[in-house]
Amino acid sequence: MSAMASTLLGRGIRRGLLGGQRRWLGILLMVLVGRLVRVATGRRSAVQSTRLESGETLEVRHMASGDAGR
Repeated sequence: MSAMASTLLGRGIRRGLLGGQRRWLGILLMVLVGRLVRVATGRRSAVQSTRLESGETLEVRHMASGDAGR
């Protein structure tokens, strides 16, 4: 979704702010509000990277709430 949001953001700036098209101004506003909500909620993926040697295992004992379906 990030690539699509970036595309809509760019088009909204070009066609909405610079071109004066009201429809694209609305799309630009929606994309910006969506990004602000994402930043405000702080929901980002946490990634852990570990190199395992031959014969070693990795056990996950905790999963953050809300991520059970992933």
